[in-house]
Amino acid sequence: MAKQKINLRVAGKAYQMTIDSDKEEVYRLAERDVNANVGEVQRNFGDKMSLQDCLAITALRYGINSIAISRQNEMSDEDLKALDTLSQRLDKHLNRLSTSKKG
Repeated sequence: MAKQKINLRVAGKAYQMTIDSDKEEVYRLAERDVNANVGEVQRNFGDKMSLQDCLAITALRYGINSIAISRQNEMSDEDLKALDTLSQRLDKHLNRLSTSKKG
């Protein structure tokens, strides 16, 4: 995998990174998204918060979103049991169909 150096600017500060070339778009989109979020926090709170506070709130938002998405994608034990029950019912039905076709 080819590597490349890129410069990302987050909250006015430049960061040089070495990344896989095929991931540049993701990094650029993340840079824009983080800066947009920091800007939104700054607009909402004005002079009441430092830049560091705005970055902390932005990081907290991303953490909350990440956890929420993870929880949405997890299947509970109840979900797995329901799928297992449906699978067993489907197997029984298909077995009856194949037995009736043979007879």
